[in-house]
Amino acid sequence: MTLTTPVPRDLDTVFPGENWFFYWKTSASLWRNKLQEFPGTKIIIPLNWSFHTETGDQFDFDEHRPETNLKKLAEIALEVGKQVIFFLPLTPAPFLPNGGLPHLLARGLALNHENMAYGIIDSDDNLIKIYSFFDPRVFEAFERFVKKLGNYFSTNKIAADVWGIRCGYFQDGRLRSFLEDSSKSFDNAFTRYLAGKTREGEALSPIEEKQNSFEFNKTIQDLYCTIAKDSIGPNFEGVLDVAFLGGGTSKFLKRLSGTISTTDYSSELFEALAKDIIPSSVLLSHRLKKGVLNRELNDLVANSYLPARLSANMAYEYDDISVFSALSFFKVYERIDGVSSLFQSWEQLHLWSYLNSTFGWSYKIITSDTLKLHENKSPYQEHVHLFHGHDVDRTIFNHILKTFMNGGRVILNRSGLSEDFNRRFETFFLENSLVVEKVNFKTQIQNINLGEGRLVFIDGDYLGDLKESEYLEFWTKIVETFTIVHVPIQNAEGIDYYWRTRPSSTNELKYEEVRRLSLYNPTSYRKKIKMSLSKNFVVYKVIDEINVVVQTFPNELEIELSPEGSVIVDFGVFS
Repeated sequence: MTLTTPVPRDLDTVFPGENWFFYWKTSASLWRNKLQEFPGTKIIIPLNWSFHTETGDQFDFDEHRPETNLKKLAEIALEVGKQVIFFLPLTPAPFLPNGGLPHLLARGLALNHENMAYGIIDSDDNLIKIYSFFDPRVFEAFERFVKKLGNYFSTNKIAADVWGIRCGYFQDGRLRSFLEDSSKSFDNAFTRYLAGKTREGEALSPIEEKQNSFEFNKTIQDLYCTIAKDSIGPNFEGVLDVAFLGGGTSKFLKRLSGTISTTDYSSELFEALAKDIIPSSVLLSHRLKKGVLNRELNDLVANSYLPARLSANMAYEYDDISVFSALSFFKVYERIDGVSSLFQSWEQLHLWSYLNSTFGWSYKIITSDTLKLHENKSPYQEHVHLFHGHDVDRTIFNHILKTFMNGGRVILNRSGLSEDFNRRFETFFLENSLVVEKVNFKTQIQNINLGEGRLVFIDGDYLGDLKESEYLEFWTKIVETFTIVHVPIQNAEGIDYYWRTRPSSTNELKYEEVRRLSLYNPTSYRKKIKMSLSKNFVVYKVIDEINVVVQTFPNELEIELSPEGSVIVDFGVFS
């Protein structure tokens, strides 16, 4: 059993989670003591725009208040052995009053996609209101701030990295940006945008309007990102998406009614990791995330995923082989364009239910923004790649063929595939004399092989009337045709678990890799799970046992977790 270091109560406000430090919530005279007391080595310091200016015109960086002296803060951190990483919000920030806007600029409340004012409760149980970033005066003031900030960093030779962050929350399985707005400020700006794109009197269809609205949002978001990058200069490392647990409307209402549970937050945590989005618990008080949730955040985020995402080589290229990275067998593509929700989704095909029940969270969800990064990260053969036909454009088409020809495995749902790309696929098969095998199992399936590569077409449109159990049977049969080395977990309902992997070290050469399974029981019931171990797996070590009994038998592992229990099991994997 290991003991975790508790966070002192007086640090709760200034260190709200995952090594974030709210410098404006404590006296500058206490910075040294608080940074010394904190056990982490990397300190994330989000920049509070409104704390440095009340008007948006005049800025304070120690001219009036010592708590605004970022140079001194960075120096103190360095002196006590901490590495500082600054986060600059490029959207409204739900942990800051007015979403981060200076008081005089907080004029028009933003409305979310449900036309409701944003309601966010922070870690101190304060109500945070979000104001529109589509007011031109807000952008002009933000531009002045980041230019002043960049000059301040340059003049004072502050060498710390600055990451721009886009703040969002999960709603119905999708990351929603706090920049999204349907208020009058947005409507006025969007009307001007459309006037420059359409002819006078031209009417747009509902789909065209949704597409243009999405494009406009992205354009404004890119403007904030670009001005920050240009102003901050060499300190600027890039842009990160951050999902704030509990930031959505449904969680707000649950929290108000007292019906929220830790599983509401942990499901968002795992969803963020699957989408390569940084999860943040800074909106939650420490009393809300004690026990299992706190262990999940420390183990999976603060001490694992977050350091990898903030590594010098950007995301997806963390080279420290001693660090476990997320284990994923599938890369599932989802287009984010404002109208993709109108077409057949993986949710409708019950893919997520199948993957979670069989593989846990061992998959990655890829978007058009991250496709290139994931393409460069790992060999094509390591994953099964899944695409929708309605998402296929020239980039996706080329990516599918490149993956297939390099020995990769692809499943393409033909729903919505255009005639043009359908003909291109058929032409490719004919030109390369590839045999198309046809099978009927709940729908028409086509299988094409090229060396180690496999391309499987399914007609998702004909799966619409199946029961959920039939969908699960369908996916089981399809995925079983691929070779995936994995240990399924029996009786895992109600248990949170997460798989990670790392290469074997020099003293572990008998293994090809080491897989780490983290298990947590957030329920109030005792849970017993079993794992049948194939000849490829051996229990390597068991660590961090809390309220758990672990028993190993020949070819089987049995784990009994008491309420709030957790354990980490490492497996050696070999051929």
